[in-house]
Amino acid sequence: MGRKPSVGIIGAGLAGLTCGTALKGLVENIRVFEKSIFPGGRLGRFRAGEYEFNHGAQYFTVNNPLFWNIVSAWQTEGIVRPWDGWIVELQKGQIINSDMATQRFVGVPHMQMIAQCMARQCDLVTSANISELERQGDGVWRLFNERGDYQGAYDILIVATAAHQVADLCRSIPMIGELADKVDMTACWSGMFAFEHKLNIPYDAAFVLDSPLSWISRYQFKQSANDADCWVLHASPEWSQQYATSFRGRVMHAMLDAFWEATDLKMHKPASASVHCWKHAAPINPIREDSLFDERHAVGACGDWCTAPRIEGAVLSGFSMADRIMKHVRKVYP
Repeated sequence: MGRKPSVGIIGAGLAGLTCGTALKGLVENIRVFEKSIFPGGRLGRFRAGEYEFNHGAQYFTVNNPLFWNIVSAWQTEGIVRPWDGWIVELQKGQIINSDMATQRFVGVPHMQMIAQCMARQCDLVTSANISELERQGDGVWRLFNERGDYQGAYDILIVATAAHQVADLCRSIPMIGELADKVDMTACWSGMFAFEHKLNIPYDAAFVLDSPLSWISRYQFKQSANDADCWVLHASPEWSQQYATSFRGRVMHAMLDAFWEATDLKMHKPASASVHCWKHAAPINPIREDSLFDERHAVGACGDWCTAPRIEGAVLSGFSMADRIMKHVRKVYP
């Protein structure tokens, strides 16, 4: 192989990090840009004083053999473990079903640890909101942040963000931008509530029916020296969309009221209460392609919006993107 190309990756969620780590050593320079201060995207971790929450993805499942191999390696590293919590279905305060058959995994000591470990293998730039791409006459892409600051030039560019951001950045590349623009994303309000003492709830998590909430989960790791009980509540997509622009205080009280109704418990005052709106939580209509790549422009896109709204989908999309890049490199840089 002759000259190795440089690769710029926008987005340090699992798709972007997977692509970056898979390409390490195979191309000249890989840099990953992330607009947040932490990598991981919806593998988010939220802290409120001494309390901690996985306020994005709560767990993941495994179906694909390649992903099984990856998860096995993560287990060996000690950053994931099986989750043997008791998970039920709730309807109007009553347990109507128990879901113990599905094997689930969680990050250790939190979900964000998976992304943090992957990010250590990448040249990661955080707090870098790439908002403009400029192609030069020689085909190289120049990147600029929202302030117009120059962020470097790259032979190959990968956009590994939510679909709407891909559509905005790839307006000049119809085969990517137009497909991404057709993907609809759900919103999700996430509530994080800590109580000084453990609530009288025997199960660890529940899918909630006929409620503003769709999911409730007790944080699986001890947060502090006391007997605190931390819960994450996810509102349903319909309810989240309806209240997407509501005041946080209103959302917080509505979610907490729904929690007491769902668990059939009397109200307890939380020691800590916070809410966060994931405005682009999950794709409704993925394009059903593992990834996208325009060889003429040397631009690709990947993410769970390409495949399926799961951690597995994001990882497999990132691997697909890396494979497409390597085939392109072998062809263009022999």
